[in-house]
Amino acid sequence: MKTIENSFLINQILKQRFVRFGLFIFAAAWFGGIISPCFDSNCINSLYPFQKQLFSTVCHQSAAKSFICNDLPFLVCARCTGIYSGALFSAFMLMIYNKLFILKTKYLMILSAPMLLDVILVNIGVYNYNKSLSAFTGFLFGSAVFLYILSAIENLLFTKQK
Repeated sequence: MKTIENSFLINQILKQRFVRFGLFIFAAAWFGGIISPCFDSNCINSLYPFQKQLFSTVCHQSAAKSFICNDLPFLVCARCTGIYSGALFSAFMLMIYNKLFILKTKYLMILSAPMLLDVILVNIGVYNYNKSLSAFTGFLFGSAVFLYILSAIENLLFTKQK
């Protein structure tokens, strides 16, 4: 009986690692697309219009609010770059730190508050848009929200149906 329980547990851990590795690969590929203007400009110039259209579904892509590399704006704004880099960071860390965790809504609220505050203060004119600050607050949000997305996926895949 113990060996059946142990093999089930090992199977669950392997599945969890596979899911986490898959999400890391997806996040890395997505982030690679975002920063693709920094790569070989000859190849990128031909793909750039297609990539820009693809990423337009997730961001307003305002060039004034985007980081620039090789005279081309990133495919998403600075805030979205921060969000996706935060998600990539969390995905990487969760491959290394492979423990289960219990999420509380207060953590998401705490890490979302700086981004919300930044958006509000810029929009009411307290200060001008700052790419670095937007990227940082996006990073905090992206790092946190990835944990909740991962938790939802793992619960969906690994929770026994009643």
